[in-house]
Amino acid sequence: MPQEYEIIIVGGGPAGLSAGIFIARQKVSCLLISKDLGGQLNLIPKLENYPGTIMSSGPLLAKTLENQFLMFGGEMIYDTVERVDEVESGIKVKTTRSEFTAKAIVVAPGKVPNNLGVENESAFVNKGIHYCTKCDAPFYQGKTTAVIGVGAYLLESGILLSRMASKIYMIYKGGALGGDKEMIAAIEKKENIELVPQSSVKSISGGNNLQTITIVDNSGTEKVVNVDGLFVEMGSKINLDFIKHIVKLNTKNEIEVESDGKTSHPAIFAAGDASSIPYKQIVAACSGGANAGLSAFNYVEKLKGRPGIRADWKKTIGDTVFHY
Repeated sequence: MPQEYEIIIVGGGPAGLSAGIFIARQKVSCLLISKDLGGQLNLIPKLENYPGTIMSSGPLLAKTLENQFLMFGGEMIYDTVERVDEVESGIKVKTTRSEFTAKAIVVAPGKVPNNLGVENESAFVNKGIHYCTKCDAPFYQGKTTAVIGVGAYLLESGILLSRMASKIYMIYKGGALGGDKEMIAAIEKKENIELVPQSSVKSISGGNNLQTITIVDNSGTEKVVNVDGLFVEMGSKINLDFIKHIVKLNTKNEIEVESDGKTSHPAIFAAGDASSIPYKQIVAACSGGANAGLSAFNYVEKLKGRPGIRADWKKTIGDTVFHY
């Protein structure tokens, strides 16, 4: 028989862990299922833009969130969710190794950035190669960088890097930049941006950190340039095959959510980068996770004929617990 929980969370990144914290605090049975701990937090060696945290790292934040979740009584397993379906008792979650049922679930699987696909790429991750310009551009003040990408990802990266780096090589396969005309015009006026059209990155090299990249154009001509950093903005993959048959997705393959994390299915809530939130930042993922977690809890409470809660601040007077 499938193991039963009141609420199941899919995803161990900041959104899923935050949802777990706010659910577990309410003393309901809660299971978090994830392939790893932290998700894209593991790509951040130095965390500067998370409020209240200075000189921390993504993995450290992930471990802290995990400890909070487990401290409040949540359970966590490492597994892959293969399918989510409706059943008479609520929602069934099938993983590679087990089956579970729940009254509600929070979906927060995050996304995975598309990599460059060159040899030794993984050896230079966070040692010169980055997949989030918004996160890591500030580390390259006054340095030489390159960015390779597509569409709006490339344009936004180029604009942001131009405000910080002394030199930027913008590498793209097409003959001309595509996307927002105003952004393209702004990029073409930047003296520290060198456009490198009809080209790709063939190889990368360095010692402890990235030092050079080899650029090849459509004719096969190669050019080696010295760079301190290379930003890969090729978009991201979101895997929602396990649930796309019962929730509404948008044109970007993201789960459509309301501000409280509700989806098109009354028992399914979502948060983080796999949802339709506009800003893909850690603090936004945590906020969305808290919203989705509390909404899932309130949904389960209403199934029991209870009113639920509006906030997660508690004050006890005698035997009575007040929620604010």
